[in-house]
Amino acid sequence: MGKQLDNRLPGVSPPAWPALIARISEIDEFKGWWRGRFHPPPSYLGSLRKKTIALSARASIGIDWVGLPRGGGGAAPALSPARAEELRQSSAACYAHHLKAIFAGHAEMPLERELLLTLHAGLLKRSPGDPARRGAYRSLSDRSAFFPRRTVEAIALRPADPDSIPGEMDALLRWTNSRLDSTAFHPLLVIAGFVLEFLAIRPFAAGNGRTSRLLTNLLLLRCGYAYLPFASLERVIAEHKAEYYLSLRKSQASLHLPRPDMGPWFLAFLDAMRIQARELKGLLAPIPRESRLSGNQTGALALFERHREVANRLVAGELGLSRETAKQVLNRLVSLNLLTRVGAGRAVRYRKADPA
Repeated sequence: MGKQLDNRLPGVSPPAWPALIARISEIDEFKGWWRGRFHPPPSYLGSLRKKTIALSARASIGIDWVGLPRGGGGAAPALSPARAEELRQSSAACYAHHLKAIFAGHAEMPLERELLLTLHAGLLKRSPGDPARRGAYRSLSDRSAFFPRRTVEAIALRPADPDSIPGEMDALLRWTNSRLDSTAFHPLLVIAGFVLEFLAIRPFAAGNGRTSRLLTNLLLLRCGYAYLPFASLERVIAEHKAEYYLSLRKSQASLHLPRPDMGPWFLAFLDAMRIQARELKGLLAPIPRESRLSGNQTGALALFERHREVANRLVAGELGLSRETAKQVLNRLVSLNLLTRVGAGRAVRYRKADPA
């Protein structure tokens, strides 16, 4: 399978290569800019990460069906709107929990079967259905309505048979690790190739999309795209869902042809990453570099590591400033959109600004 996967990566029509190269260059330029030249205040980054996790969880659950029973046709009874929303919220909480863990500990999370099954079990922890399916490969043929039947395209898009899933997944994991450790292909193309193959195999009865998005975050972080926790890639995918999955389908349909066309999927994957990088850069444009903040301003921001909100009196006392100087410091941070005011007059307090 490794040779087969290697042969698929170059499967891009010549006219598409300039666009691919341009997208990779822009993404990697932002990666370098983030790593080498930009350091936003830690307090601001903490708020941004928290918001990204929440946005990503809601978006990921909204992208695909979350496994709720459907009524009609002899299926399980439909859930009440209240129960359906409860399950939706709990599924989003599971996604947020695992995404937060990946953001914090990706360096200690090698891509292997055990991790894959653990993530899947955690994502479906609160979902209805057979508990034995959580953290276990699919044991039945896929009957998802996503795949039309009785068409030529359906044959090309047919997921792996249950008996072949463990072997195909092990081969895919070995290939991905090997290629990310080498310089044979750009890591973004390897990661895109991994996602394409993962979703073509569809190793689980449910939760394949959510699992693939967690793994995408994991692999990108392990490849040095350290800005990922501060802008939601899942939200970008959700907002461009139709074209994103149409491109995925086009490339999947050609996987078993002599000359598979990976171009549509590569472009869609890189477009999502490019939009994410542009949005984050635009969001950070008004924020001064940490080196451009004064010592008093940096000290005032550091207080929010211990306090949800501060008052002028607290800042003056903690930093050894006069009340007037402390007020000037806080007003400057408000003008830089790092803090917001709550209340007025002598009762005014300050909180960290919520990232837009």
